[in-house]
Amino acid sequence: MTYQEAVQQAFGEAATFDPEILRSYDHDLGEMPRPLMALISHRPHTVVVPRTAADAAKALAIADRYDVPVTPRGQASSGYGGAIPSQGGMVLDLCGLNRVLAVDPIAGTADVEPGVVWEELSRALAGHGLDNRVCPTSAPSSTVGGWFAMGGVGIGSLRYGDIRDNVLEIDVAGLDGTIHTHAGTEMEAFHQTCGALGVITRLRLVCRPAEALTPLAVGLPDAASAVRFLELLQPWPAAYSASLLSAGYCAMRAAAEGHAPAALSGYVVSLAVAGPGDHAAEAARLAARCGGALLDVATGQAEWDGRYYPMRIRRVGPSALVGEFYVPLAGFAPAMAALSRALRRDALGVEAFAVRGGRLAVLVYLLDDAGSLLYPLRMAKAMVPLRLSRRFGGAPYATGMWFSALAEAAFGREKLARVRRLKTERDPRELLNPGNLGGPWLPLLPCLSLSRLIVWATACMGPLAALFPSPRHRSS
Repeated sequence: MTYQEAVQQAFGEAATFDPEILRSYDHDLGEMPRPLMALISHRPHTVVVPRTAADAAKALAIADRYDVPVTPRGQASSGYGGAIPSQGGMVLDLCGLNRVLAVDPIAGTADVEPGVVWEELSRALAGHGLDNRVCPTSAPSSTVGGWFAMGGVGIGSLRYGDIRDNVLEIDVAGLDGTIHTHAGTEMEAFHQTCGALGVITRLRLVCRPAEALTPLAVGLPDAASAVRFLELLQPWPAAYSASLLSAGYCAMRAAAEGHAPAALSGYVVSLAVAGPGDHAAEAARLAARCGGALLDVATGQAEWDGRYYPMRIRRVGPSALVGEFYVPLAGFAPAMAALSRALRRDALGVEAFAVRGGRLAVLVYLLDDAGSLLYPLRMAKAMVPLRLSRRFGGAPYATGMWFSALAEAAFGREKLARVRRLKTERDPRELLNPGNLGGPWLPLLPCLSLSRLIVWATACMGPLAALFPSPRHRSS
């Protein structure tokens, strides 16, 4: 029996080899240059949509038997390449595994399949008096399993940390067709590694009580005062979520949505506070200590209502370059100063999420046009924020395929060593999402990975690219 016959026999209409359908699985949210994409086999040969965990395990066993690479995929709502094939093969579309399996209101937990969408989970939990502790800004489309596999922080991270801090256990299917449960430190290797060690089929999440949230907005004059305000928020028990928005980002969003910007200078902190109490008075008191002020109720509500889908600013671009990194609170202001100098010709927008423990997850936006002649050169600027942030304690936000060469900086040396050891044990032929732990290797230079090439090339081209701002989006 051939591979195609085995897949069709096992999955019927839940599998496809249709070239038109396969084309929709060869990219993610990122906009990579065609010459770069041509270096990998990014279009799958097969797509399988499992409906049960047993289906996912069966698909992996078939892939193992026929030596076929497998790329697990959710909504592909990031731009790191973690859900894109590098060697063709099979894409395992996990969006069909989208059931809420169980909710325990007493324990405050929910068992969910990986394809459950965050916003839909929030609605399902509401009937049990619960809600998500954390969720990404792409919650209307992003999946629970995808966010765990990529790693991330977002809404709620001020109080509850990152996604890993809010998962108690996971079920993982391996190439041998079996499913095993992992909890505690055993989960670490599956977090951030994009399915390179196995396919997650269930997650047990810790939830929060569905208490009312009060949205507030605070204006701060500069990065240093914004950091001071966020430091004061850390011990405030009622503070649930805080995002930091630069005036440049507010201007981008205002242009995309057709309204006045929330700030013309400095920064705005969009804050959500949980439970009863005079939260506005406390926020105003903390803001005054930092030289800032509480903004009007309408601004606070508007910023909270607009928390989802920051990439809608691409309407103005019509594209956007995005640089992401983690940085300690103390490193944010000097990192922003260095970035403003390095990219002084560009109009920059900055959005950052406060994370429990004194970190910020920072996104730097540069509007551009992917169809313009110099766009491939200007893409190198997306790595400038991360590179500069590392002078101030910064680290990569995620790796995926494009930045797998930065895995040690993202994971830490000890975790990376354990991940590589497990990869050798569980997947010696590198069938599970190949290219996400150090590759993919270049066709004509097998000693050099595509990720390493990207890192080196952008480091060399970044200073040159900074001389060429997008004609439509120069710094004023």
